[in-house]
Amino acid sequence: MPWRSRREHLALVLCYIVIGAYWLQHHYSGRIYARSDHWFGAINLLFLLAIVVVPYPIRIWVFHLGTAFEPVASVVFTTGVALIACAWMAKRFYGVVGRRTMDERLAADFIQQMTRRYGLAASTQIVAVPISAFSPRIGVAVTLLAVAFFFLPQPRPRYHPGEEPSLRDVSDG
Repeated sequence: MPWRSRREHLALVLCYIVIGAYWLQHHYSGRIYARSDHWFGAINLLFLLAIVVVPYPIRIWVFHLGTAFEPVASVVFTTGVALIACAWMAKRFYGVVGRRTMDERLAADFIQQMTRRYGLAASTQIVAVPISAFSPRIGVAVTLLAVAFFFLPQPRPRYHPGEEPSLRDVSDG
């Protein structure tokens, strides 16, 4: 298989992994958010923009892997993925404050736990950007490990006692 074709396949697989990881979390978040408003929708559009754009930094990195431009391409890659994480956290923080969009039945400790989990993953992706400037492959590896976190099963939402949704309201599918 020619060099270019292998790189195209690697870029496709990496895009699938990054976008797929966030799709899983977006699907899961349907169990946490109970409503939306204009600003939540606008932040979701920023998140969608980051998802749509991420194939470009991934492709840049894949095609400069092993070249003199790999350090710059690694920063571009890690920045692209970190922007997704930042948009995700913006959505999270907007929804949590005053429970603007969060299901009010959710237990406060569950919301804090999920904010810490997502915050740790986002912080790791942000820290990977300067790491990739000095050690390109380690920075990219840190980013991909943070993305891999989203493939792990997330905790089942916990509710205030007696306020659990009915089986009709919740779907694990």
